[in-house]
Amino acid sequence: MTDDNNTSPTNLARRDLIGISAGAAVFAAGLGAAQAQTAQLSKTPPWLIPPQAKPGRVVVEKRGAVLLIGIDRPDGRNLLDAPVLIGLGKAYYQLDRDDDLRVGILHGLGPDFSFGLDGPAFVAARAAGILPVKDPDYIHPFGLYAPFRTKPLVAAVHGGVWYGAHELFLAADIRVAANDASFSQGEVARGVFPGGGATVRFTREAGWGNAMRYMLTGDTWGAEEARRMGLVCEITEPGKQLDRAIELAQKVAAAAPLGVRATLASAHQSLTGEEAAFASLLVDFPRITQTADPKEARRAAEEGRAPVFKGN
Repeated sequence: MTDDNNTSPTNLARRDLIGISAGAAVFAAGLGAAQAQTAQLSKTPPWLIPPQAKPGRVVVEKRGAVLLIGIDRPDGRNLLDAPVLIGLGKAYYQLDRDDDLRVGILHGLGPDFSFGLDGPAFVAARAAGILPVKDPDYIHPFGLYAPFRTKPLVAAVHGGVWYGAHELFLAADIRVAANDASFSQGEVARGVFPGGGATVRFTREAGWGNAMRYMLTGDTWGAEEARRMGLVCEITEPGKQLDRAIELAQKVAAAAPLGVRATLASAHQSLTGEEAAFASLLVDFPRITQTADPKEARRAAEEGRAPVFKGN
């Protein structure tokens, strides 16, 4: 989904919390408010969305044969609402269908890549019939059903890479992380479970023990641990992850395009047995979101207490 009114993603990498002030007193007051807001956010779970957050969007930029795809919802912790999920799917479709494009790069704007699915927005979008997406010009961003992406995708992440955001990361082909990245696949602590493919991909790539150690405990891990488990191929300084991803993408774009797509297709043939597992997620995850436990998780987080799950 191209927005011609947007500036480039690299220029949007950081959004100012306060505007340029005509006077020092106004600037100081604004800075104090921004610091207070940041301090308040740091006390709440990262998946609780600030009440003032706007709907998200996806910013797309073509750079020759490379398509940059940016998640743009920094005031909402880049949580994945319906506009972001739809925008990602349409950007993937653009990547796959545009003959001038050979590789995509997924990244996040603002201080974090993303803290995952916006649960209440997801439930509301399903109830309204907005999700699942019925548009033909759409490729599921988690790769759970056909049509599947046939061109390579590089993921460049930093800051929070939690829950559904980590599953988007796992669905990419080449993965770069800044050394400040924090990963989580602990949906069980929120009353749900990983519904975007991690139960398949995380286990396959990191090994059963590594994957279950984090998916069943809800613990977080860092970039070096991600590299140890084979989930990250390169680690950079914060702010350099997108530059490195672009360098890698340009190398892929310079390779023989038919050979690149054939390599992906051949590799995916060995994974065809996973399609049944992915299909079950499309049924099981929405069902779990309707139970009492995820509602209790959100209520407990808002009240500043530990959740009490009852399994119903």
